[in-house]
Amino acid sequence: MKLQPLQAETLFAAQQVAAELFPWEHEHQLALPAALDPVGHAEFLEERGLVTVRAWTTHLAGGPVSGLATLYGYREQPEELWLAWFGLLPAVRGRGVGAQLLDWLIGYAQAQGKRTMRLWTTDEPEYAKAMALYTRRGFIPERHPPLPGEDWTTYVLSLGLDGSAPKSWITLPNRRELCGREAPHVHAAAA
Repeated sequence: MKLQPLQAETLFAAQQVAAELFPWEHEHQLALPAALDPVGHAEFLEERGLVTVRAWTTHLAGGPVSGLATLYGYREQPEELWLAWFGLLPAVRGRGVGAQLLDWLIGYAQAQGKRTMRLWTTDEPEYAKAMALYTRRGFIPERHPPLPGEDWTTYVLSLGLDGSAPKSWITLPNRRELCGREAPHVHAAAA
């Protein structure tokens, strides 16, 4: 696996991968360009309370974009990074690349001096293997309150990066809605 920071030349392909992996979600259309040009997307960052967005693409054997990973940080929680838009195209799954990528991202967050890494996912069947990977790596799941119209369970998963147990996301003051999370009625209105 080759991992490289998102570049202007790979933005379109990364957007396509994100759209294929997360067809119900649209915020990556703003988040990925913000990773390339934070100044030009300052309004997006401000609206969501973000201070950083970093993105990487994966490539097998020098090939096209085969996966994506993004880390972002909320202004109110400076000791944390959130993993988002993390996934591999079906053709490259089952080779250990996802675990390798997750391990690299955890190491990156630790090298940045962060105390906690978080992500959110759902209990829908297509995310079961990812959920198993996260829990094998030590992420602790907690149920997140549902949005109107949700008929699935959303989990925030937290990993202590410094050897301590992470604080519960739901108890943190000044927490914002999860980036990329949209209420089901938004999807119906967009269709």
